[in-house]
Amino acid sequence: MKSLKNIKNMKNIIFKSLMFLTLFSLLLSCKKEAKLNVDLTKSTVDNPTANSPLDAWLKSTFLDEYNMDIVYKYNRYKYSNDVVVSAPDTTRVRPQMQAVLNAFLLPYRKAAGATFIKKNTPKEWVLFGSPAYQTNGSSLAGTASAGRNITLYDVNSFNVNDPGSVVGKIYVIHHEFTHILNQLVPIPDDFKTITASTYNANWPAVSDQTAKDNGYVSAYASGSYIEDFAETNAVLLVYGEIYFRARANGSTPAGKAALLAKQASVIQYYTLLGIDFRTLQKEVQKVLKDSYSYQSASFPSVLNQGGVSHIPVDPSDAIYAKYPNGSQYTAAFNDAKAKFALKGYNLDYLDFVFNSTTKLSVVAYFSGGGVQYNGVYDFSYTVDPTSGATKFTRIADQGTGNQYGNANYFATEFSSSIESYLTQNNFTADYLPTNIDDDNLGKYGGFYVTGSPSNFFYGPLQ
Repeated sequence: MKSLKNIKNMKNIIFKSLMFLTLFSLLLSCKKEAKLNVDLTKSTVDNPTANSPLDAWLKSTFLDEYNMDIVYKYNRYKYSNDVVVSAPDTTRVRPQMQAVLNAFLLPYRKAAGATFIKKNTPKEWVLFGSPAYQTNGSSLAGTASAGRNITLYDVNSFNVNDPGSVVGKIYVIHHEFTHILNQLVPIPDDFKTITASTYNANWPAVSDQTAKDNGYVSAYASGSYIEDFAETNAVLLVYGEIYFRARANGSTPAGKAALLAKQASVIQYYTLLGIDFRTLQKEVQKVLKDSYSYQSASFPSVLNQGGVSHIPVDPSDAIYAKYPNGSQYTAAFNDAKAKFALKGYNLDYLDFVFNSTTKLSVVAYFSGGGVQYNGVYDFSYTVDPTSGATKFTRIADQGTGNQYGNANYFATEFSSSIESYLTQNNFTADYLPTNIDDDNLGKYGGFYVTGSPSNFFYGPLQ
């Protein structure tokens, strides 16, 4: 009986299997096929055979001209296992690479020559849409590898209409290319020693103010001399001389000296490469200003943040032979000089000392009998950080002592000349003169009578 039961069960299994196969066959025979209106060769981001207008432009602009392969289609093997990144939005790729061409390749081509940039530019550029986050909470904006590769992250945030966005990406490129240059010519030994005692591998814990006071252009620069050199170079090229000078002036005396020493080392480094650094800097700045509307750190903004301690206006400085002060200031100074002379003293020069972001002392240096003296005249002032609109107001003496006694001795003479000029005019703060040579760019600043840009007074920013 058991045997007959087993045979019956086997027949049931076979029957059910045949029924399933029959039903499956019927389902297949009833399936309707619809033509999908999708071209998968165009929608697959990592398809290597796609040849879109973007691909054609990248080929003609970069591969054919500079032997640069631009990899923007997702490729798992182009990033390390410990990060998660996404492919870039294809609409951001061309604007991003156009900026690379305009603000990196072409400036180097003009300053260093076509042969130099074609030979030394990385041959593979990889673009990812998202940032690459690190375990310390920071994120990578870009990397350079073996002198032949630059990887740019966070391309999806690139906005060609936002100067800050453009400058941020161009900054990364110049930073990473500096690492590549360092494989051609090592970082100078003198640079390594300038702030050797304050490098800190835990740079995310370093505040920007601490970094500035210690002589760094950024907190990241304080991590090592390798990153310090790349950051210093990128700041000088991309943020510009004006920004760099403002940061130096806002540092401690030791920090300022360190920053200026690093600048000199970077400039000399480029000389070893056979490149005029100032020409390169000027070309990068010109592109960022003309093509992307970038304005470097403005003088009004720097002044409003306490980035200038004083501006001496000394007629004996050779700079004034080439770039004289405006006629109104010159007339006021000469008037004061003549009046001081009536009392037997020579008015040597004026020093505009910014005690705070609202208080100013005009220090008059004068001499007689072979001895130099000074008198202090106090003012309040306001500066609009955007427009530069400036107003000076005479206030009561903020101190006592010989300096104020000296000032009171010439109170009438000063009041009817310099004080009158300062308080009866509206001024605009600016880097002056506007036509100053490249080597002095950002080193001098002052004020012009609003509406009359040629009527200015200026001096070295200290």
